[in-house]
Amino acid sequence: MTGQDEITHTANRLKDAFGAAADVMMTGDSPVPTRGPRTGHAWKWLLPLAAAASAVVIALAAVLAGHLAGSTLAGGPFTQAYSSNGKAAHLVNVPAPDPAVLNSPGEQAAGSRIVKILGSAPECGRELEGSGFVYAPDHVLTNAHVVAGVTRGQTVTTAGGATYRARVVFYDPRTDIAVLDVPGLNLAPLRFSAQASPGDNAVVAGYTENSHSFTAVAARIGQVLRADGPDIYGSGQVDRQIYQIRGAVQLGNFGGPLLSPGGTVDGVVFARAVGAPDTGFVLTAFEVQADAHAGANATVPVSTQGCTPG
Repeated sequence: MTGQDEITHTANRLKDAFGAAADVMMTGDSPVPTRGPRTGHAWKWLLPLAAAASAVVIALAAVLAGHLAGSTLAGGPFTQAYSSNGKAAHLVNVPAPDPAVLNSPGEQAAGSRIVKILGSAPECGRELEGSGFVYAPDHVLTNAHVVAGVTRGQTVTTAGGATYRARVVFYDPRTDIAVLDVPGLNLAPLRFSAQASPGDNAVVAGYTENSHSFTAVAARIGQVLRADGPDIYGSGQVDRQIYQIRGAVQLGNFGGPLLSPGGTVDGVVFARAVGAPDTGFVLTAFEVQADAHAGANATVPVSTQGCTPG
């Protein structure tokens, strides 16, 4: 897709989102039941739209597409309208992250259990990459959009540089969670945290685009939200519990963990906001626990369906 095609495609998506926002306003009901101020999320860029009446509706257009040497990073476009309950479009109202969290023993110990994920989706001409983490013996958790449509060359690579063949054994495009079985990986699993609170320190950990170098970035929990939005194919609505975080999320981090200072997993990074570069979005540990349990002992390959749109 050319740059002009992407602009046209996004403009059309925004028109659709604005229409959806207008429909929401006409009902008089909020589309997003939340536990805090209301907001939404995006996968490549976030563009706010204003709507009349008592709430401001923000339309989020997203494309997880990075054209690097003919390859596209994992992801696909979707558009969704969310109510911000009159709040400003700037999403994170907590103090800046504390860089000292990067020196916590728990975070440093967790790094060896976080992996880079690569795979090929030849039907749509894509090489997909992202991050993941060991959460059960020889099993890695990641985003479904990181492996969507992959049928060839699925691998994981550790921080030490060892590469293993992997197979997708659980795939949930609604929540955006997948599990990979990686025979012989033999790394100690990370544990999930209890629910974090606004203001808590955290770490975005994973592998940035086109890099095999592990990176860790300080972050801070901003809000705990319930957000109603589309699945990764835009074919159905899903209610998810998410964290809105203050911290830089890079392409390639998707599927990686948001770590607590103790090295436990607060959640799974799945989106970033362009236009608010210090804002990311994370599926909470609570949100992913059912999928994590379902895939923890799975060994039979399952379909990764198809590539995400875009």
